[in-house]
Amino acid sequence: MTSAEAALDLRGEIVCGHPDRHVARVELGEGPSRRVVYLKREHVVGLRTRLRSRLAGYGWASRSEREAATLRRLEAAGLPGPQWLAYGEDGAGRAFLIVDELGGMDDLRAVLGDTGLSSPDRRRLAELVGRAVAELHEAGFGTPELAAKHLFVNPATGDVSLVDWQSAPRAGMESMAARFRQLAGLHASLADELASPRERLRFLRAYLRTAHQSLCPPGRAKPKFGPFARVVASLSGPLRGRSSARDQRLPPAPRLVWLAGEQVCVVPEMAEHWPSTAVSPPFYLDAPADRPPVSEEWVTFPDGRRALLTRFTTVDPLGRLTAAVRERPWRSPAATAARVLFHLRRHGVPAPNLLAFGQRLRFLGRADSFLLCEPVAAAVPVAVRLAQLPGDCHARWNMLHRCGETLRRLHDAGCRTVPAREPVLVASAAGLVAVACPSAVRLTKRVTARDRAADLRRFLRAELPGLDRADRARVVRGYLGDDWSDRAARRALLTGIA
Repeated sequence: MTSAEAALDLRGEIVCGHPDRHVARVELGEGPSRRVVYLKREHVVGLRTRLRSRLAGYGWASRSEREAATLRRLEAAGLPGPQWLAYGEDGAGRAFLIVDELGGMDDLRAVLGDTGLSSPDRRRLAELVGRAVAELHEAGFGTPELAAKHLFVNPATGDVSLVDWQSAPRAGMESMAARFRQLAGLHASLADELASPRERLRFLRAYLRTAHQSLCPPGRAKPKFGPFARVVASLSGPLRGRSSARDQRLPPAPRLVWLAGEQVCVVPEMAEHWPSTAVSPPFYLDAPADRPPVSEEWVTFPDGRRALLTRFTTVDPLGRLTAAVRERPWRSPAATAARVLFHLRRHGVPAPNLLAFGQRLRFLGRADSFLLCEPVAAAVPVAVRLAQLPGDCHARWNMLHRCGETLRRLHDAGCRTVPAREPVLVASAAGLVAVACPSAVRLTKRVTARDRAADLRRFLRAELPGLDRADRARVVRGYLGDDWSDRAARRALLTGIA
């Protein structure tokens, strides 16, 4: 790494992504000298980011420089944290930070998910984490990014470390309200099945014992554990509904690999075929003058794998300008579709399999982009599949039930259907009901009971118009399932459909 540009061009698997930055796992060297590091890339370092750093006492710094300064303070205080290796900027609005791998440590979700962990070990782990977080607060280090995925633990040695310090304030005692929020965020980001209520209380008790000095200044009574735990629990309730906490309670996200100077992003199993295939990235991104704004074609790889290639030509100067003002990269139609497919896969909703996507920006607001995915095999619209089945067979009834189940899972994942010419759901010959294409759905922050009813009503009227009352009831019954205990939402849904 001889320059900031060389560091930013390091190739690795994306382990965590955001619209304006991502974290990549990079392997440096080979054989005995092999070393694993994590590269944090900031795609855009704008005025708003620098202003936040200035107000927090770090000067006009990027997130990377701000985090590196906090890691240096942790090192000077003798507290655990990732070992920073390098940071800098390339002069073109990008910044980076490279930290060493935490050897022998894994995030709290993976450690607690290990079925071989005994009950005494789990109790010991809860106390170790509680003491470690309290020691950070006692030393004046705020932890606004305190979450289950940012806590790394070595069960064998008892070492605990916190990563992602880009939002930490300057040294100073954290207020009690800030501590409550941070502890509630950790509680909300940890899935219910990974830690029992007793283990969560043990964590809070260890925290309260370690933080006794700062929480009990002279002249003030010692805080009682019961009210302390109830405040944390009450604050964690609203936080559980946020997408950041909800996504952390899901299984780990699949990783992605950036190629071609970050113009192309592929899944790891496709990286070995790139660019050795006959179809190289320029073929995907180059746009002939006579090509329509949206075109589709089938691509066959040397191993016989077939995928659907969709290419877009976009002219959106206003969108590019808005993204620049918001200090976020502009997202092409292909990147938006890839984001939807990635989200559906993360939530376990059947959908086409994402293989790769990419975009290249041109002058005057023009952009070329592509999406490469594997559609569901031998899938046709649900109405076509139902027409092939007799009206009184169990296969037909099961498919109607699965249509309702898939729509319910789609809504629970924070998605809504989009009125379009394409069908929302397709069915395979094996009976799998899946999302037809990414353009049929969109992500939203909240799906209300009215939204659910409108989507279900539109699906029944537009895609299954010939159903009788009994078949419509089977779709609704599949949507409701057996675990929807919210009577008010259930009543609102049924009223909206009627």
